[in-house]
Amino acid sequence: MSIDYKDYYKILDVDRSASADDIQKAYKKLARKYHPDLNPGDKAAEEKFKDIGEAYEVLKDPQKRAQYDALGASWKHGQSFTPPPGWGGFDFGGGGQNIHFNVGGMDGMSDFFQALFGGMGGMGGGAQGFGGRSTRRSTSPHSSETPIVDLNLRVLELLDESPKSISITQNMQTRTIKVNIPKGAKDKTVFKLKGQNIDGSDLRIRVNIVDDDCRTEEFDIIQKLKLTPWEAALGGQLECKTIAGSVKLTIPPCVQSGQKLRLPDKGLYKKQGRGDLLMEIQICMPKPLSSKEKKLFEELAKCSSFDPRNS
Repeated sequence: MSIDYKDYYKILDVDRSASADDIQKAYKKLARKYHPDLNPGDKAAEEKFKDIGEAYEVLKDPQKRAQYDALGASWKHGQSFTPPPGWGGFDFGGGGQNIHFNVGGMDGMSDFFQALFGGMGGMGGGAQGFGGRSTRRSTSPHSSETPIVDLNLRVLELLDESPKSISITQNMQTRTIKVNIPKGAKDKTVFKLKGQNIDGSDLRIRVNIVDDDCRTEEFDIIQKLKLTPWEAALGGQLECKTIAGSVKLTIPPCVQSGQKLRLPDKGLYKKQGRGDLLMEIQICMPKPLSSKEKKLFEELAKCSSFDPRNS
């Protein structure tokens, strides 16, 4: 078997020494750029998105990454790759079952991936951060462990209590089910769906909150609130859009970057009640400064004795 070698580091545009955090950041940036929903009908973007997901699946996993790196520096981009006889650490026979959520045109791995990791490779990170569509390798047919599948959701999707439609593929068969997220679910919550697998077995669903606009801490939602320097200095009433809708906030005078304003009972749903919404202050400078703004700041610099480095 001779197949094209894939340079996963080049696909994600990271160095071979990149940290796990660097790899995740690169993946999220590229996956958003080439996601099929943002490039409808663009086959090239769809293929690029598939390659990005495959590269991330390998490089985010320390064991897979080590196995991939073991190919050595002699394998150059574009070369054909033939697995050496007795190549250690890899399963060329495939086998097992794949359970995954459909992700547009990403229903399979490349021949290169299959040759290295066998037919059991699932796309664990292939759709991270795009509306609950994800892929995860299941346990083998002989394992007593209930298969677990990742469900990636934005905060607004988790707040929306309507059922989520999920397509599950197993052994070349596909079915769509409706999933009700249990009340009290937060990031990394795992819940069981009894008998919902295609073969009638149970599934476990793990909720992952993946959101660029806000983050969560337990049941609290933390969202950034951008203020001008004069808004932060003077305070006052401010109408702003939040994850919980439009609200009127009272900004205290001399508020600091990183300070949080708490809005009670507007966070994630608990089994009883809700967490809070915390608006985290981020002071933003106008750029570029107009000549009048620059003059005013120069006047402020002359009359102010404030020195944050010695306060």
